[in-house]
Amino acid sequence: MPSTFDYVKFINDGFVSQQLYAAKLGQLGPMDSDLPLNERYSKIIEMFGHLFEEAIEARVYVPRRSWKNSERSYLDNPELREEFVAELYDIILFHRAILAYAGVTGEEFAEIATKKQAYNQVRPDHNINGTEPASQSPSAELQGSCPSALF
Repeated sequence: MPSTFDYVKFINDGFVSQQLYAAKLGQLGPMDSDLPLNERYSKIIEMFGHLFEEAIEARVYVPRRSWKNSERSYLDNPELREEFVAELYDIILFHRAILAYAGVTGEEFAEIATKKQAYNQVRPDHNINGTEPASQSPSAELQGSCPSALF
């Protein structure tokens, strides 16, 4: 077992993984330049659906009634903890598939994630280190026309 997890390599390996999976199904994969955009978008939407399903499965391991005594959780049960972590891993598998179909390499993801993390450390509308109010417009947030989208 490796001592570290190379996320950039993991993302890059996802291109080959998804390509092989698509080939088994007789479909075009993320590395096929002739994969039509509408099919590429459909695969991304499909993978988001799977990612959300895995997030829901992981959520099941977190007690929803914190006031209830003796409710079992992943925090006090090694078997449940392993299952919880396995569900979290499934989430990043589908994250990787989304990146592959979107054509985002590990290097590109790492570069943008680094920039975004640096911005998050000083963002003006952050409740810990900022002094500006957050946008109150959900539509502006969704469309990226708000200060927090300017990283």
